[in-house]
Amino acid sequence: VACVLLLSLHSAFVAPGSNAATETHKQTIIADVVAPFEPGSWEEVRTGMADLGVATRFFAGVALAAVLLVTSGPARADIEDVAIPVDGKGKTVNLTREEIVRGKRLFIAACSYCHVGGGTRTNQNVGLGWEELSGAQPQRNNIEGMVDYLNSPTTYDGLKDISEVHPSIRAADIWPKMRTMKQKDLYDVSAYILYQNFVIPEKWRGGKQYY
Repeated sequence: VACVLLLSLHSAFVAPGSNAATETHKQTIIADVVAPFEPGSWEEVRTGMADLGVATRFFAGVALAAVLLVTSGPARADIEDVAIPVDGKGKTVNLTREEIVRGKRLFIAACSYCHVGGGTRTNQNVGLGWEELSGAQPQRNNIEGMVDYLNSPTTYDGLKDISEVHPSIRAADIWPKMRTMKQKDLYDVSAYILYQNFVIPEKWRGGKQYY
């Protein structure tokens, strides 16, 4: 079809009487049009398309790797950028992934039976949520306050010792799980509890609807 169209257009603009020249020119045009469709040319086209496919897959792989690298970066940054209060004077600390994992493991082993999900099985009015920790006397909304409580717990108003009814270092003789706890362990557990209040405030202390 392309050959016929080109010949028709060419004939329309060639002056009468130049038959020999016209015939030669026609053959040249036909050769130029048909050349791309010869077997050798098709092989070149197929080779080029195969090379293009390989290149496309290569760059797609590079793009996917770049996306994974970008999306995995912020996840670690989110963990380390959470400032956890160390004391009541404004000092804070950023936890590493290892500290969070360790704190979670210790919490599950020693605290989760009564405090699953940040609640309190024995007293639903006082959990491990930020509001409750902030309202305690002394305040337990920082790592030092939590560590102090785990060493020697008191009632919510801070007036009475309850080390015999709550796991503690002070009464480790009646709380087997506390006998092997070191101060670093108490620190990591406390940091984990506070960390949960920052990253999942609605879920933490949310009760049975989440756990």
